[in-house]
Amino acid sequence: MKYLSKALSFTIKNWMLIIPLFALTALAGLIKGAGAVISLATIVSLFNIDNYSSVDALIKLIPAILTAVFGGSIISFIIPFIHQPATYGLVNKSLDTGYASLNDIGAAISGNFVKYIMYFIGTLVVNIVLGIATFLIMLLMILLVAALKGFGVVLMILVLIALLLFFIVFSVLTSFWFTAMVVDGLDVVNAFKKSIEVVKSSFWTVVGITLLVVIAASIISSILSFLNFIPVIGPIILSAIPTIQAFVLIVFRMMLYREKTGRDFI
Repeated sequence: MKYLSKALSFTIKNWMLIIPLFALTALAGLIKGAGAVISLATIVSLFNIDNYSSVDALIKLIPAILTAVFGGSIISFIIPFIHQPATYGLVNKSLDTGYASLNDIGAAISGNFVKYIMYFIGTLVVNIVLGIATFLIMLLMILLVAALKGFGVVLMILVLIALLLFFIVFSVLTSFWFTAMVVDGLDVVNAFKKSIEVVKSSFWTVVGITLLVVIAASIISSILSFLNFIPVIGPIILSAIPTIQAFVLIVFRMMLYREKTGRDFI
């Protein structure tokens, strides 16, 4: 619990560093909300016969459809490329020097933007490999079920449980991947290995604190869910909860990583 206590103390003391993450999280929430409204309007317009009366009317309908389908997804995809380098960079500077401000956000983004791109590509490659491996395993299980009947079904259930446990353990072991790239400046491959090495020695600490923070944030979100009914302001207020959750977990990972790798923090 000492790591969680330190992470919470850091968050309270350096609350201003949350602002970029909060602003971008709130922006994503507002865009999703607007996208839902646009989608509803688009659906209604699709049943309007007048929109099919001419080529010009059809052309005018296309941007609305594209915005409804892809707009929110594109923004949600782009935003992490800004807030992850910024937040990790600001937290790392504060732990290094004892002080960081929003004036450092430019340096934080520029210093970690390429790292995040490499991290993103690395996770994409790993996920593709794991996805292909999972597909082949499931294909084999289907063939075994067809050949072994009842025993094959039992075997398939056991394999599914094993796969679920593997993915949970793997996600925990690699949760310090980007942290290692930011703190130690490691390349994507060595950071991947370093994350596994560090987390292995503190596996249950990482699992326990992560679950505790996520559950606490979920409970608070459920209690305050009524705010969703307040236009604009409600979603902005609610976006503070996942923002604080993400920030606390970033601070926790960086503090634990620095301690396990012999790096002091102020």
